[in-house]
Amino acid sequence: MKLLLFDTVLDGHHADYLTHLIEYWHEQKIEGILYIVAPQGLAGQFSSEITSNTRIKFSELTPQETDRIRDSSMVGRSFTSWNIYLKYARFIRPDHALLMYFDLFQLGFWLGRKSPCPVSGIYFRPNFQRSENASLKGRLVLRSKKFMLRRVLAKSDFGVLFCLDKSAVPEILTIAKGANVLPLSDPVKYFSHSNDPVEAEWQKLDLEKSRKVFLLFGYLDDRKGIEPVLDSLALLTPEESKRVTLVLAGPISDSFGQLVKSKIDSIHTDAQIVCLFQTFKGPAIQYLFAQSDFVLTLYQRHVGMSSIVVRAALAQKPLISSDFGYLGTLVGSSKLGIRVDSESPAAICEAFRHALQRQFIFDRHAAERLAKENTPQAFAQQIIKGISGKPER
Repeated sequence: MKLLLFDTVLDGHHADYLTHLIEYWHEQKIEGILYIVAPQGLAGQFSSEITSNTRIKFSELTPQETDRIRDSSMVGRSFTSWNIYLKYARFIRPDHALLMYFDLFQLGFWLGRKSPCPVSGIYFRPNFQRSENASLKGRLVLRSKKFMLRRVLAKSDFGVLFCLDKSAVPEILTIAKGANVLPLSDPVKYFSHSNDPVEAEWQKLDLEKSRKVFLLFGYLDDRKGIEPVLDSLALLTPEESKRVTLVLAGPISDSFGQLVKSKIDSIHTDAQIVCLFQTFKGPAIQYLFAQSDFVLTLYQRHVGMSSIVVRAALAQKPLISSDFGYLGTLVGSSKLGIRVDSESPAAICEAFRHALQRQFIFDRHAAERLAKENTPQAFAQQIIKGISGKPER
């Protein structure tokens, strides 16, 4: 098999997902050639053993191509990305192509020129299935998304839709009967954190041992619910807030970072708030989770899965989570912590109180199962098997 992996960005999970597939292809000595087309810089993250492997071939998008994609409108981006994919696919002539973020390619795939090979994709945000309280405009948008997905999955050159929101698979199959739709694990790699440099940095923070540490981790933007969380701290009593340390850890834009710092300065609370505005990788991530007592996943109207939930399960840490969508359903059904309305500071405040008083259920065995189900190996196996139609060698 000649398989092409195509992605137009390397932010966040994108580089990780590509890495898991590349390493798995290399380690399992899968027969065939794996082609990777992605923005510049990906190949430099691998050892010479992988980059010199004749069964793994890297190609880079040009800066002009990435600029064209970035500068396009949402609709234009789909066609631009699709046309750039076609350029490389026609040159490489793979047996199959996997679009690493299929959501962005749907319109181009449906209405654009035909692919020279079957195409599969990873679907991140199937938010069409939750329309109970939608406005008229919202219902029309959801109806159009269903219509487009039905047309996309009906095309003869479409292969497999891998869905990170496992609960959405039955709904998608009602939209597109007969389509090949498979649930996909959200891969999280475990790292040993012993003797990691971040340990020394953590000790310098001089966190008060009498406080519980609440970690909000990831790329820090307005979708993470930081502002409602900060507002909720101001609603705690002085005695309660003296038992709380909030750690905001991850990269952040300059503008939003200033907004968050201004917000922190404006609230009245005895909670300890620590800002670690930087990128964490590998063992450093694991260490942050290990040192925390609770992990916050208070996304704003988030659709789909989150690797932070898996990372918390690996570290055996309970969550304070949004009650919305698949994330809310998973946390509730697996008893992974507390679910709340993530847009309500009052509700979040109550969740902090329940956490401080240990008034919640956390199923350690369910957390362990979740971690085992979402490994890089499971992720890669599901994709290779799904595309090839048979188990890998």
